[in-house]
Amino acid sequence: MDKWSNLFSVPPSRLTVVGMAKNSGKTLTQNYLRTLAQADGYVIGLLSIGLDGEKLDALTQLPKPAVWVKPGTLVATATTLIERPFSWDCLRKTEISTPVGMIHILRARNEDQIVLAGPSKNSEVDRVLKEMTGYGAQCVFIDGAFDRQSSADPLISDQVVLASGASLISDLAALVSITRCRVEQLILPECSAGHADMARQCTGSVGCCTGDRLETLNYSTALLDCQEWVRVLKDSDVLLVKGAVGEDLGKALLQTDHQPTVILQDSSKIFLSPDMWRRLRQRRIQFAVERPINLLGVTVNPTCPGGVGLDADQLLAAMGRALHPMPVLDVARKLKYVP
Repeated sequence: MDKWSNLFSVPPSRLTVVGMAKNSGKTLTQNYLRTLAQADGYVIGLLSIGLDGEKLDALTQLPKPAVWVKPGTLVATATTLIERPFSWDCLRKTEISTPVGMIHILRARNEDQIVLAGPSKNSEVDRVLKEMTGYGAQCVFIDGAFDRQSSADPLISDQVVLASGASLISDLAALVSITRCRVEQLILPECSAGHADMARQCTGSVGCCTGDRLETLNYSTALLDCQEWVRVLKDSDVLLVKGAVGEDLGKALLQTDHQPTVILQDSSKIFLSPDMWRRLRQRRIQFAVERPINLLGVTVNPTCPGGVGLDADQLLAAMGRALHPMPVLDVARKLKYVP
């Protein structure tokens, strides 16, 4: 697996690596995927939502993998974080600020280590992505914080890779089960053309359809409590949700006597626990999305800093079997699960 084309059937584009927990191997995954893309000759861009590349984790104070770049790589970060200015060409100041300074678009002259400080708003991320593309980036790797799954929003990312590992939970069966639930959520199918048209007509956070009739409800948020959801779901054939989906909606769906179809904007808005998700699946509640997410694969990390890890071979085999035919990679060992 020394090239991108040996692993994936589509070229890299706007790609987000989303971690399921801290120390799940997110930075290691991004470094490896960038190496693959560069081996195929792509001009690479790097962008972080938040801060990435620091030597120590801000919360745990444990060492983090460094973010290394090759000559010609484009990055978006604050110039205050550049240790060797002579290694970089400053192309543009974006006027987007971070706690550590204004974001600039830079191009590496030499191989160097970098700390990335990026925008926190999706609208700002989109602006920076467009500017990097304008300077020649053929694919941009977006580092999404482990608690910011919004970076997987299809309006931002064309592709997503999910990083899972023993830092989430050190029980192999539980880790595989939790990861499989998240994968199922991320790859929800695109809704029908008719439902997509209804979603476009819905001007509020919540809408419900009975037959061909659409009712936009007067809620400023989709985060309703369970009993309010129960009232909304009564006699609804289709529920339209524009915003986050949490446990209260799940509880209400389990209380309904019928099975409405739930249409979401995209899978990055799902905040349902694995247990709740499994119960909804058992009830055959149907979910679909306006904008599907292109999940390229899953990476696994058997190590758990400061705790008990997992056997690397067993983890790769168990996760690979559970998610097949989704590609499952052990990036530290440069291995892919083969059935």
